[in-house]
Amino acid sequence: MFKFLNARYRHITGRHNIPYSSLPVTGALAAVDSIVIPCTGADFVEEALLSATFAERYATGVSEIVIVSDQPESAFGVLPPKTRVVTLNLPVREESYRYKQIYLSRLVKLNAPLQARGEGVLMIDSDLNLLKMPEINMADMHIYSSFRQGKMIAKLDGAPAEKVPAYYKETVRPYLVDHVNGAFLAATKTTWRRICPLWLTLFQDTWELMDDTQPPTDQLPLAALLDMLDLKTVNLGDWMNWPVSKKIGGQEAVVPKEVIGAHGGFPLSEWQKYLESPDNKLLFKGQDYTRKVRYLTDEEKKSQ
Repeated sequence: MFKFLNARYRHITGRHNIPYSSLPVTGALAAVDSIVIPCTGADFVEEALLSATFAERYATGVSEIVIVSDQPESAFGVLPPKTRVVTLNLPVREESYRYKQIYLSRLVKLNAPLQARGEGVLMIDSDLNLLKMPEINMADMHIYSSFRQGKMIAKLDGAPAEKVPAYYKETVRPYLVDHVNGAFLAATKTTWRRICPLWLTLFQDTWELMDDTQPPTDQLPLAALLDMLDLKTVNLGDWMNWPVSKKIGGQEAVVPKEVIGAHGGFPLSEWQKYLESPDNKLLFKGQDYTRKVRYLTDEEKKSQ
């Protein structure tokens, strides 16, 4: 039994957090040609539009930008060139559930890559602004991202045994400290078609079983499905998904020229200065603000 587990552990860790620069450039590879931006709730329309504006201006090699939302196209007003809106009608959790909007936003996100037409699909959070074209050559059965620290299985700490789905015990990646960051995920269309249905199933199964004492994360089920589908996880480096508030929040600073994807950065109005000139100094709030405003219950949102 332990030999099997050890062999599986070695197999998965050998396919996890592979530096992009170490990959062989062989076979038929897809470049990024669709950028997908999930957006749920009227209060996130402005940042999704800003993200699309940056993608259109700086990610010049893409053929389309797709905002996937529960909101109608009319809510977005004038769209940047190359941009279209796909509106999804998805089920909402029961009234008593405390994180209805966050839960719905995850359902939108997990369906979003399937709305792209391109062969190479990059999905970014609506608070991530692309400052350069992401140059990624993608093979099937790989997912390309930046990595963050933290064991995803910790989300289940303290839960009664009967509330924890049994399949997590057989997985490896949820127990590893380094995990792919879900704010920037790139894969081929074929790979997304395998990821999304299973991601949706595991997400719903996990958070129907668990209670609503915490916001439902999509990163735990993602870590599990990467094992189940035997995908390789590729590390694109920190510049691809650069945490703005953590790095320069609370002080006036210029965004470093190396940044490809700038994640976070509030208030959004500061980004207008960047659009005027990348050399302008920007003043963003610290990361505590971001944490406070993005993971609220529905009731907390109403009282803001």
